[in-house]
Amino acid sequence: MSIACIGWGSLIWSPGDLPAHGSWHTDGPWLPVEFARISQDGRLTLIVMPGVPEIHTYWTELRLATLDEAIAALASREGCRTRFIGYWSHDRASAEIASEAVATVAAWAADHDLQAAVWTDLPSTFEKRAGSPWSPRAATDYLGRLVHDDAEALPRAREYIQRAPAQTATATRTLAEQELGWMPTDQAPAAH
Repeated sequence: MSIACIGWGSLIWSPGDLPAHGSWHTDGPWLPVEFARISQDGRLTLIVMPGVPEIHTYWTELRLATLDEAIAALASREGCRTRFIGYWSHDRASAEIASEAVATVAAWAADHDLQAAVWTDLPSTFEKRAGSPWSPRAATDYLGRLVHDDAEALPRAREYIQRAPAQTATATRTLAEQELGWMPTDQAPAAH
């Protein structure tokens, strides 16, 4: 079975034990992705966020035989439960948060002769952790507060924004570049 893993953030430069076969390709499906999840360590991370402009994602093929193995492998790398892994195959599909992404992924996978695909599908924690609804402005303001108020979280947050692939061009990233000077540092997707 030919299974793709779709990515847009730290998975590209830090795949961990993900059993990827080859390098990351830049022609993944267009998905609505934004910096809209505040992680446990204070980083503002990328997630599929319904209602935001779509970006071009990355993908790599996994060296696994079944969709269940791919779901488990991505959940392990992400440190989350399998219910937060979106997936599509010819006989089943699911997405906890971004169900509309399934149709996009299905059409893209068919164009690439893939039988299945998996992606991270974590929910936003922004409003709960930042105390205000998410928007690109609110997200950038959150990052600005880290500059002044959280010396411990700041280096990780800056690194995550800057190391996200340049192709991951979101509204929040544009504001972080303009207002905080956090320019992308990537040159190309990491090969495995």
